[in-house]
Amino acid sequence: MLHRFIFLYCLKAGFWLFVVLLFGLTSCTQPKQDSSKIKAQLVLADSLYYAGRGQEGQKLLIKLRPQIKNTDPLITTYYGLRELDYFNNGAGMTVYADSALAFFKSDERKTTYPNYYFKALLAKGDACVKLQKYTLALRYYYQAREVLPGGDCDNGDLASKIGGIYYDQRKFVLAARYWAESYKGLSQCGKEINQQKLFFLKQGALNNAGFSYERAGMLDSASIYYIADLNLIKRTDSLNLVAKLYLPGAYAVIYDNLGGLYLKRGNIAIAEEYLNKSLALLPPTITDGARIPPLLKLAEVYLIKGDYPKAAKSLAEGRANLNKYYKQNPASQLNWIKLQARYLDLTGKHAEAYKYQNAYIATKDSSDNTSAELFRLDVEREMNTLQQEQSLGELMQKNDVKQLYLEGSVVIVVLFVIIIILVNRNLKRTKAINKGTVLQNQQLQAALSELETLNKNYIRVMRVMAHDLRNPLSGIMGIAAMVLEEESSLSEENRHLLKIIESTSNSSLEMINELLESGLTNDSQPMEKEPHDLRALLFDSVELLQFKAKDKQQEIVFNSIDESIMANVNYENIWRVFNNLIINAIKFSHEGGVIKVGITLHEKNILISVADNGIGIPDKDKDNVFEMFTSAKKAGTHGEQPFGLGLSISKKIIEAHGGRIWFDSKTGEGTVFFVELPG
Repeated sequence: MLHRFIFLYCLKAGFWLFVVLLFGLTSCTQPKQDSSKIKAQLVLADSLYYAGRGQEGQKLLIKLRPQIKNTDPLITTYYGLRELDYFNNGAGMTVYADSALAFFKSDERKTTYPNYYFKALLAKGDACVKLQKYTLALRYYYQAREVLPGGDCDNGDLASKIGGIYYDQRKFVLAARYWAESYKGLSQCGKEINQQKLFFLKQGALNNAGFSYERAGMLDSASIYYIADLNLIKRTDSLNLVAKLYLPGAYAVIYDNLGGLYLKRGNIAIAEEYLNKSLALLPPTITDGARIPPLLKLAEVYLIKGDYPKAAKSLAEGRANLNKYYKQNPASQLNWIKLQARYLDLTGKHAEAYKYQNAYIATKDSSDNTSAELFRLDVEREMNTLQQEQSLGELMQKNDVKQLYLEGSVVIVVLFVIIIILVNRNLKRTKAINKGTVLQNQQLQAALSELETLNKNYIRVMRVMAHDLRNPLSGIMGIAAMVLEEESSLSEENRHLLKIIESTSNSSLEMINELLESGLTNDSQPMEKEPHDLRALLFDSVELLQFKAKDKQQEIVFNSIDESIMANVNYENIWRVFNNLIINAIKFSHEGGVIKVGITLHEKNILISVADNGIGIPDKDKDNVFEMFTSAKKAGTHGEQPFGLGLSISKKIIEAHGGRIWFDSKTGEGTVFFVELPG
């Protein structure tokens, strides 16, 4: 579920001990401390806030304040943390955010301390969001993106904030993609963030991506991210990367979300099992309302089963928790009212049920009206507008520089006029000879330039058309999912038609995304490559897709040497190739099949193989499987829809890396795809 308590409970006990030890040690030190010690204590304060111990963090910050000079960039970290004391007060947040930005009045400080400037801009954007000044917030987020434009750990935080805005707008698919991007950015973090906090940030990004896909009705996609989240927790647990006492809360949240997912799929028994496991990890004494969501979902399970006494008990405990912790869980209020009305109706108390139904409608309308400005906000358009404004400013600045150069050049030109006149006499004879050639070259150059312009305009128009189709398709899909979820009185025929609309919109959206990432890209842009461990990258891809394979009772077997296999590649593109090949193997294999994925060193090259025992490729189609929009595309063994783009894109990516891709296939026996990359 989309709540901050995914990490609160599991950190509390450990931090009590940590805080006691910290204050005991600091009380024996000298008042004046060096910058490294202050920085370490600010990191601790950050962790205290993150663990839900804001009062302890505030006390530590008050004690640190006299030791931090106003000329030290750490003062911006101090202001950013103090802003958290006013999380529900936009005006209070603005005071501290403005204080942090005031440190960067000079451009020199912005250049010298880009990471601090980045966080100050994010803090100001957060304050604007709290004041419902969403357009202004996007301006600060955009400035932050320009400070650290890519490849930096903190960009995971920026993507998460944009994802949060999209989620509040109920554009769940876009929100999920930004949280997935946040996870990818966090994967680049190193020592600049401690393992404990990094774990919860990465786990939260995966969890929020899955929850957004669940809200969008894309349950398969939600499952992939939930299982990836659960695997991350288990891997962290088995490798002892964080203390054991930090993990129960993380397990509780993912069990709650999996319970909700199985509830929507109609698998009541598994849903009840997961929800009870979640509640078992959250004691009734917990003080952040973390028990509310699983309690309400469990109440819905009991209503479906007809066990009304247990439903009443879950609703009562949920109400009691809401009365105490409403501020931390405002979204659960609507759900409780809806379930209470349903319970009363099912138990024959129709008059009371009617009152709660009216309360539900009134509360929902009030919430929608409050968020009206947010729903009107077009995030992508605002970001594009900001980019255009920046480009215009840069162009005007360049024009000013050109004007200075022009004025200086005039002086130089005057000095060369006499020389030019003398040289011109000799050039006239040469010009007469070359005039015909120059004219032909000019005509050819003009034709080439026009052709290039037409091609760019074509690509631009096609990208705009494809891009503009995504929002209405997402809206259609979201509306269909919402009607399916909220309207229980639909006939089976209408429900079937809505599911067809939702499925068709999702397929169209996926195809548009494939188009945007394949044939409509700018091939002239250089591909950025960095050294990466291909074995680890392939293993992560296998782990992420295990759940999708299990939906067809398939098994993915990974074979490799037990050491790193490094190569200079573009991480995102190679990840996409691996995913395409493994997803194709899952798609075209029968239930119960085994998919073998391997990576080896072959002489100086790296050889990757993905083998299935599926339907194979007919001989008549083997020559054109790598063509875009190939006629060789076929539906999967469960009727999965093909687009005919994946292998074409994969071939283009591999060849751009100086490698090659091929396959060996027999109809009815299976296919093996091979990828060879330079080592």
